[in-house]
Amino acid sequence: MPLTPECIRILKEPFGNLIADKNITRSRLNTILKNAKKIISVGDATTERLISFGIIPNVSVIDGKERRMKRDNINNSSLNHDRIGKTIFKELKCSNEAGTISKKAVEVLEDALRTPSPVRIIVDGEEDLLALPLLLIVPEGSVLMYGQPYEGLVVVKTNSKIRKKAKDLMDRIGMN
Repeated sequence: MPLTPECIRILKEPFGNLIADKNITRSRLNTILKNAKKIISVGDATTERLISFGIIPNVSVIDGKERRMKRDNINNSSLNHDRIGKTIFKELKCSNEAGTISKKAVEVLEDALRTPSPVRIIVDGEEDLLALPLLLIVPEGSVLMYGQPYEGLVVVKTNSKIRKKAKDLMDRIGMN
């Protein structure tokens, strides 16, 4: 079922702390991630920014698009290589239609968390909403990051309160 305007409004609100683009630095991110159980990135630009700072997420979820526009050749981009050009990610793939959370995509997310990191999930479709089930299944104390278009980076530290908020939102939008 399509998302209602109310659900779209709720989903546009940052789920965690928003760091404005101009305030995102390697030092600041390293401080935030210092004791993270796992580091999760959702989105191409977020993943690329972390890698540019030398921060390799345990799991990254990308769809080859930025603001719904196709990116050029993601397989040869900095999303796939470390700073010296070495391929670093084990790749998993799934399909997930825009505005949905498919059961198959959630299964791939779960597989990624069981696979030695770093793992990159390439989504055929859209990855945006996959942050919600990730918040339910990553180990407590993990940090999930995603981009807030035209604003910055949202940083979510997982705990029981965040898990409840993610579950409640998934239930509310009918994606449980």
